[in-house]
Amino acid sequence: MSSRFIDFRIRPADEATSVDLSGTDSEGYTRIYGDDFTGGRSLDHLVRDLEQHGVLGVMQAEWEDDDPVAVNTRVAEAIAAHPDRLIAGIATTDPRLPNAVEILKHAHDAQGLRGWNFQPGFLKVAATDPSVAPLLEYCQENGHPVTVHTGINFSETGPIKFGHPGTLDEVACAYPGLTLVASHGSWPWVTEMLAVLWKHSNVYADFGAIAPKRMVGPKGGWEPVAHWMNTMVSDQVLLATDWPMIRHERLLAELSCLNLSDESLDKYTYRNAARLIDKHWGTSLDTLQGE
Repeated sequence: MSSRFIDFRIRPADEATSVDLSGTDSEGYTRIYGDDFTGGRSLDHLVRDLEQHGVLGVMQAEWEDDDPVAVNTRVAEAIAAHPDRLIAGIATTDPRLPNAVEILKHAHDAQGLRGWNFQPGFLKVAATDPSVAPLLEYCQENGHPVTVHTGINFSETGPIKFGHPGTLDEVACAYPGLTLVASHGSWPWVTEMLAVLWKHSNVYADFGAIAPKRMVGPKGGWEPVAHWMNTMVSDQVLLATDWPMIRHERLLAELSCLNLSDESLDKYTYRNAARLIDKHWGTSLDTLQGE
């Protein structure tokens, strides 16, 4: 079992330990996850969790409504307050805004964030929509990764068609120098997602919010994933909780369910993310941790 972990997808922490999502586009998540998801957890709670389990985290400015600038600021402030555990942050913007690129650039230049977190299903904007192109071009030209929500979402107003991995194949074909991360592994289109990974070495996948024990066995729809994580796409998978959707205690306890080799497990839980952080944030974690 690997003794070092990077959680590549942590949602912005809330000030309170829980948030009332009634009447919002995220209300469906409390229906699906029940008592295990209350809409958020405090930053102090998150940091204690990371420290307890020896995890380093990448916080992503996941944004679905209101002000993307405010979310970027909250992520930047969290990282500044806890740089020993929150080692990198990904910014967000609304592709529909006329100043979308400027918002992203400010988060990069003034707040130390990198990349772009994009939620197509919630915004009802496909990754192939013309409004997205300037942001993809900017990210490719400036070496920023793009993380994209794929697969099902539980918003009752957001069609799941926006999460199909075929759109990432189109984006990867058009922007071969762009690092893309498919968040949540794109269920129910698992085999299509694996095909995109196998085809494009610059595309990665995380499995945030998915319990490892649900990713094995004959009935969950994830059947081929663990085999491919251990073989053809072992360099392109990233550990993620989508905290607070899955707690680190549960995620780490269930990693053995995947039956990965020691080498593949190290890539999945640490090495692949460390390589991306070195490439896009310029931070060598081996040097940081004195290895």
